[in-house]
Amino acid sequence: MKRIFFGLLTISFMTANAQAKIIKYYTEGWMETSKEKAAYYAEFIKEGSNYSCTSYWINTQKVRGKSVYADTLMKSPIGIQLLYSKNGHLEDSSSFENNELKYSYHYYPNGQLAMHYFLPDNKKEGTVEGYDESGKKIKNYIFQREAEFKGGQKAWTSYINKSATKDFPAKGKEEVTVTVKVEFIVDENGEVVTPKILASSGYKNVDNDALQVIANSPSWKNAVLYNQPVNAYRVQPIIYTLQPEKK
Repeated sequence: MKRIFFGLLTISFMTANAQAKIIKYYTEGWMETSKEKAAYYAEFIKEGSNYSCTSYWINTQKVRGKSVYADTLMKSPIGIQLLYSKNGHLEDSSSFENNELKYSYHYYPNGQLAMHYFLPDNKKEGTVEGYDESGKKIKNYIFQREAEFKGGQKAWTSYINKSATKDFPAKGKEEVTVTVKVEFIVDENGEVVTPKILASSGYKNVDNDALQVIANSPSWKNAVLYNQPVNAYRVQPIIYTLQPEKK
C-alpha cells in the first residue's frame, strides 16, 4: 500500500508531524494479497529508521501481533515480538537480535508455559524445553522444523527439471524464457495441496504444466511448530525456455 499524503498545501502544517501509516493484507500463510482474499492485515508506522507493526485478524479486528521491522516485508523482527491468540491471550513472546531468535516463550490458552527456547551468546544452536499441560517436560520436543522435500533441495530441483515439459513453442520467431510462480501448501501429512498460479508466464499451457508439476509432487517431510504438525506455505518459480515454431 502507498503512504498517505495530504494534497492541500494550505493545511500541510497541520499534518507535518502525523505518522504515515501503511496497510498491507496477507493470506493465512502470510503471503501478501488483496484485501478481499486476506486473513490478516498489518499496519506499519515509521518510527525513526524502522517500522512499528501491528497485525490483526481481518474478520474480528483483534490484534494478532506486535513487532518492529526494518522495512514492510515482515522478514526479520527487531527486538521483542508478541503474538496473541484469537481470544486475546498472549500466545508467544520472542526476542530477536541481529536477525537471530534469542529466546521465545510459547503459552497454552490458559497462560501456562508450553515451550521455552534460548540461544546462548556465541552459540549456533539453542536449547528447547517443552511442557505438557500438566507442566511435565516433553522428551524430544521439536520447537520448529521447516517442511522439506525428501532428499532435500537438490532432489526437489531435480524433480522439477525432470517433470516440466521442455517443448513448448514460443509465440514469435525467437527463443523466449518465461517464469511461472506457483504457490502451494505442504499439509500436515506432507502432501502437496491447492497449487495456484501466483504469477503467470503469459502462456496458459505453460501455466497448466507448472501446476501439474507441483500437484504431482511426491510427499514431503511435513513442517512442525511447537511439537505439532502444521501446514507450510511455499512459492516455487519454474523457468521455461520456449522454442520458436518450426516452419
